[in-house]
Amino acid sequence: MFARIQQKFAGLSPNMRGALWLIAGSICFTGVGVLIKLLGRELDSLQVAFFRSVFGLMFVLPLLLRQNFAAARSKRHFAHFWRAGLGTASMAIGFFALTRLTLADVTAISFTTPLFVIVVAVLFLAEKVRWRRWTATAVGFVGVLVMMRPGEGAFDPVMVLAVFGAALTAVSVCLVKSLTGTESTNSMLVMFTLWSTAFLLGPAIWVWQAPSAVAWGMAAAMGLLATIGQTFIIRAYTEGEATVVSPFDYLRLPLSVAAGVWIFAETPSWWTLAGALLIVASTLYIARREASLGKPVIPEAKSEKVSP
Repeated sequence: MFARIQQKFAGLSPNMRGALWLIAGSICFTGVGVLIKLLGRELDSLQVAFFRSVFGLMFVLPLLLRQNFAAARSKRHFAHFWRAGLGTASMAIGFFALTRLTLADVTAISFTTPLFVIVVAVLFLAEKVRWRRWTATAVGFVGVLVMMRPGEGAFDPVMVLAVFGAALTAVSVCLVKSLTGTESTNSMLVMFTLWSTAFLLGPAIWVWQAPSAVAWGMAAAMGLLATIGQTFIIRAYTEGEATVVSPFDYLRLPLSVAAGVWIFAETPSWWTLAGALLIVASTLYIARREASLGKPVIPEAKSEKVSP
């Protein structure tokens, strides 16, 4: 039966296969978000982030051994160090935000990363951006303000922290783009996992609490799902065209809303939904615009999320 399904899947168009891979990745990352929130009820978010890295490392070790540690050899360790440092910081912030905000809020804010990538590219990479993309970027940031409702009693400063985490992710994405010229996907995955584990070891010891047996199981499942989700997303952009495949990433938003309602009794406000709509619309336009200009969408960059 599995062979028959595999045969039918292979017979699909590359774009259809890419879309299905991305949908599978979105489901995995929604599951990761749920597990982070559940673990956050028992453990500090820094300890949860450490478990994400440790169990992720356990799942990439077979890859290291199979390749005789070739993925850990590089001439650009300094770039890996900075990319991992920024990525780890954004991951820790994302985990903290997930323990304080709704799944829908954190997921919507994570979609602002492409907006910050444009700002970073202009400021540090001297990239020229025309008025259309600037307008779309401004619309996306208006969406963030709508979600935050500054001046309203419902304003939560943790949202500001979550937005800052998205900005750090954008800088990390730009470093990933610079690494792709010389480094393989496996190398970037392995080096990030190694460095993030090292960075989070000290903070995890500082806040350490003995996890229950259930927490250990959830931590292992979180690491496994995150690793699988990353693999699915990279596979999606390898098989399909970015312009066709990337919109399916926004499936994470309704999945997060559904999971939040079903598991945590979180009802997203109309402000969240309206702001998320503006963010999604602006980032979709930017993705289409960059594709029309011939700019590549990098799978590793797309997997820099709160799987963070």
